[in-house]
Amino acid sequence: MQKRHSIRHLAWRGGVAAASTAMMFSGLYPLLPHAWRAVKGPRPARALRIALAEWGMSALVSATRPAGFLALPGAQVRGPRPVIVMHGYAMNRANFVVLASRLARAGLGPIVGFEYWTLGRTAAGARQLGWFVDEVRERTGAAEVDLIGHSMGGVVGRYYITLAGGDRFVKNLVTIGSPHWGTDVSAIGVGHPTRELLFGSKLVARLTAAPPPEHARLTTILSQADALVPAESQPEIAGAERIVYDDLGHVALLGSRRVAQAIIDRLRR
Repeated sequence: MQKRHSIRHLAWRGGVAAASTAMMFSGLYPLLPHAWRAVKGPRPARALRIALAEWGMSALVSATRPAGFLALPGAQVRGPRPVIVMHGYAMNRANFVVLASRLARAGLGPIVGFEYWTLGRTAAGARQLGWFVDEVRERTGAAEVDLIGHSMGGVVGRYYITLAGGDRFVKNLVTIGSPHWGTDVSAIGVGHPTRELLFGSKLVARLTAAPPPEHARLTTILSQADALVPAESQPEIAGAERIVYDDLGHVALLGSRRVAQAIIDRLRR
């Protein structure tokens, strides 16, 4: 359903994927950022347990990356509305295999993954998301869809419903570990997000100034134990429901049964 890419673009995507996978399998992420938080925190033993759990989930996500060429679980489910999932920076839709399986068992779907170039501008990703939503709606006959975005994917989804005219086509936008107010770790990446997703960026200012969506319901899911986008760095968003956990890492949020149930409850409303 999405356009073909040039060899050069695919080579870039392959390089980004390889770097991300190497970081996760080696433990460079998540052990370094979690170790930094543990040094500053009062409960280092607990922080270590959370870091190890995050490492395990991150390695699992990296191992399933090749499954991004396949349909997600729930692709054939006929639920209330199509569910479009949006991956985070340097990742792909296979990150949602575990969560999609749980949503499918709950009768939600069809579940489809939206792929976008995470080194590009958020506005470009939101524009492509709009085209993708239109295609999904046309193919399924649905009037509206649900969106679930992890990390940067949630920011792309929020841009789409608040600044790119997508509000009327979306019933629910659920964001998971998304840096709506920015994150300092963005500075160590490459591409446009190194500027756009920083605290105080022009993009963050635009999103903050945008009026709340009139139709779409926004839910933000965060964790105090997230070393990349800690909940304390993300204030409430006007008109949004905010759910905060205290023991889940940035990637572990995607594998959590509690998070899955919270999402299921909201998409069933």
